Amino acid sequence: MFKNFGAKNILPTIILAVLLTSYALLLAHPINLVTADLGRHIKNGEIIWNGNFNVLKTNFYSYTHSNFPTTNHHWLSGLVFYGIWHLGGFKVIHIFFILVSLATLFIFFRIATIKSSPAIATLVTLPLIPLLLERDEIRPEAFSYLLAGIFFWLILKIKNGNLNPKYLFILPILQIMWANLHIYFFLGPVIIGTFLIEALIEKNSLLRKKLSLTFLFSIIATTITPFGINSTLAPLTIFKNFGYRLVENQSVWFIEKILPNPNYLIFKIIFSVLILSLIARIWRLKSYKTLITDIIFTLGFSIASWFAIRNFAIFGLFALPLISGNLVSLFKVKTVTAHWPERATLALLILTVLVILSGELQTVYPKAQKLGLGLENGNIAALDFFKENNLTGPIFNNYDIGGYLIFGLPHKEKVFTDNRPEAYPAEFFEKTLIPMQEDKETWNERKDLYKFNAIIFSYRDYTPWGQTFFARILKDPEWKAVFADSRVVILLKNNELNKSTIDKYGQSIEIKR
Repeated sequence: MFKNFGAKNILPTIILAVLLTSYALLLAHPINLVTADLGRHIKNGEIIWNGNFNVLKTNFYSYTHSNFPTTNHHWLSGLVFYGIWHLGGFKVIHIFFILVSLATLFIFFRIATIKSSPAIATLVTLPLIPLLLERDEIRPEAFSYLLAGIFFWLILKIKNGNLNPKYLFILPILQIMWANLHIYFFLGPVIIGTFLIEALIEKNSLLRKKLSLTFLFSIIATTITPFGINSTLAPLTIFKNFGYRLVENQSVWFIEKILPNPNYLIFKIIFSVLILSLIARIWRLKSYKTLITDIIFTLGFSIASWFAIRNFAIFGLFALPLISGNLVSLFKVKTVTAHWPERATLALLILTVLVILSGELQTVYPKAQKLGLGLENGNIAALDFFKENNLTGPIFNNYDIGGYLIFGLPHKEKVFTDNRPEAYPAEFFEKTLIPMQEDKETWNERKDLYKFNAIIFSYRDYTPWGQTFFARILKDPEWKAVFADSRVVILLKNNELNKSTIDKYGQSIEIKR
């Protein structure tokens, strides 16, 4: 895979190494488990490893809807995360995620060099990195990005005659894994199907036959999960029962009015470059038939990103080879011999690394975070406090902190809710969770129904209902804060059961908002 970076000119290899180093450093920031999904994924893996498979098909973790049917479409990712965490803790799982992310970028970079050159690929990669960092949390979708790159790279190599078509048999095998790792598994058949459409239009009979069989077997592979055909249909049905509006699922034109983010502008610029360069390329060639895959990928991933910002990363990865291919075609630069002042490029990349290491990147890019591996210091202090003081539920908690509590609460305790909208009836969010936080009377009615004894709240919850509830509950004499750090507060019901803990800790709590 390094043949374009030969001994005669080692600078492209060094440039790629420094580029990947920059990306690794930007991914190496402390994990905030409080609002992450990672804790729940690790717990999924632990429970499945110990032989309890109820977690596969039911809500399982909540005392409000423990038996609500759901499809745990990322269960295999949980096993992988648990195994790595069990071996080396959060630092090792963080390193694993960074390595997967680097492998993904490298594969898409190589596809870009196939379509253009190392020089152009490097030029295009730099402005795309912020879009990749939009999904810098350790999630199962990292496997989807890696597998999408493998599918794309392998089929492209076969199409170009650089790999024997027999290697297509690998894809249905990988598809079985993908269907159990993450819900974006449908991208496998989409990528295969896109190249199949192109083979049909170009009348490439050999590739058409091979891809047709691969496509069919890959569709069948999506059913080889604990859920059968329901797993295959999950991408089409998951939003039918979604009662909680997630930021990541919002359109660009909606969310940019509410939450400032430099990546919205970056996305618009990259999108414009991608569309304009593709149009110019089609106009120059006077034909679109040889660009079917480019057109479908461009339109598909662009539309997906405009409608849900969670797709910025996958858009950025595919935009890398697409833009690179468009540019090399427009400027008639030979794929392997394209050259620019590589020493200047290397100097720029080294400067970027130094800026990242100095921590000054945050001044120009607010989303940049501090360097570090593993958990933030004191990130599980709230969980330790709960267990060390033998506190008990029933617990009321907000949406964001659910995965954190699932990971660290004593086994007997369950959560009120967690960050899986598909695992609860939609009306639970619409008629219970949100109204309880918005309206005092609804809260008073439901707190007696559920008999809450503790509240564990992630108070950086910037939803209107979250802020309303938090401001109100701090003034409620029925509840006393006994723990607070920079992210989490624990309040106990002011009763005899909690008296000793309240007397010990209730007077020394200072909440910084």
